[in-house]
Amino acid sequence: MAEPELCQTCGVPVLVGSVFDWSDMGLIRIPNNPKGRMVFFESAYIDSIFKGITEIIGISIEHIAMERKRRDTKRFMEKIFPEQVKKLDEIFGGERPNHISDLSKNRRDDVLEMGNMVNYQATTVGMVYGYGNIRFSNLWEFWDSFPWRNQIIRNPYSITFFSADMLGTIEAFERQDMRVRYEEVSDSAYLLSVRPGPHPIGLKDRLKVKRYELKPGDITYKRCSECGTPDEIGQCHWNLPEGTIIDPETGRRMSIFDPSAMDTVFEDLENELGETIMDVIIEAQRRFGKANMNAEGWKRSGYDFKSWAAIRGLGNITHFKADEKRLALTVENPCMHLAQIGTAQALYELAWGAENSKHEWYRSADGDLHIEVSLS
Repeated sequence: MAEPELCQTCGVPVLVGSVFDWSDMGLIRIPNNPKGRMVFFESAYIDSIFKGITEIIGISIEHIAMERKRRDTKRFMEKIFPEQVKKLDEIFGGERPNHISDLSKNRRDDVLEMGNMVNYQATTVGMVYGYGNIRFSNLWEFWDSFPWRNQIIRNPYSITFFSADMLGTIEAFERQDMRVRYEEVSDSAYLLSVRPGPHPIGLKDRLKVKRYELKPGDITYKRCSECGTPDEIGQCHWNLPEGTIIDPETGRRMSIFDPSAMDTVFEDLENELGETIMDVIIEAQRRFGKANMNAEGWKRSGYDFKSWAAIRGLGNITHFKADEKRLALTVENPCMHLAQIGTAQALYELAWGAENSKHEWYRSADGDLHIEVSLS
């Protein structure tokens, strides 16, 4: 498989600079989707948080997370590949055959050719966004059973989210509801299979995105003169065959994904289980942060954290004050707010060598996130 094109100046894949815009509001925007936003975030966080929540409450939330992420991925693929979606729909001609051999010879060849191209494009997106080492399954040798419905991935950024990504992608192109299952076939390698089937009925009317009006920002970036991505993004190491992105400053793996899957799942859990679940999620993030970060470099200025949050697409920090007694900050246009609260706790404890801390937070009517952390 040919590697994606890179910017000749900064080395960032063109598929990043041409699709996303790091705005002055602290968002990573999708120009042809005004309501959409993405984050550039530590990928180990995703499954670790889901696992941590499950361990604390004793209930798996994987199916809820998959359902929300499926919707986001389907919408994203329809936005960036509209012509391919339309073309494949025309080739199928409204039919939904059980086997490709059920189609006429000409349409059969067209479906396989288009399916191969679409699968390649979707796999390229996954490689560029840090989703892992994605490979076609051997079912391409037995073409009759829609071979793109089976994938092998090694070292996924999140097996929960990647399963939903694959599900949403195939639904976008095949235009029908699907179900997905995965199994670990070797160490950190998974076989995923997608088949026609209904979505969980109980989640149909749930997991709606709550949106706030965005506020103008004041964030500036040093950008690549050719592709326009911030210099901090260009400093990361893209290993495209392996589908990984490494932040050289921290050594941690990063990925690009839609944060609404996290936010809506957590809001849904609050509606189902009550407000106490929010503290559970924050605590899971605090533990993750302390286990995966260190104290070095975290006694920084508010401007450093403002840049840190903006590069990740987490919002615009407009107020930051920290001393040995407490940390207070305000974030405009925030996303993944529970992760930000837990991270703020972890960093504050690491900076001051504390075992524990207390937190208070709220979202104002305009959506701003206010956080205060103090030592216990």
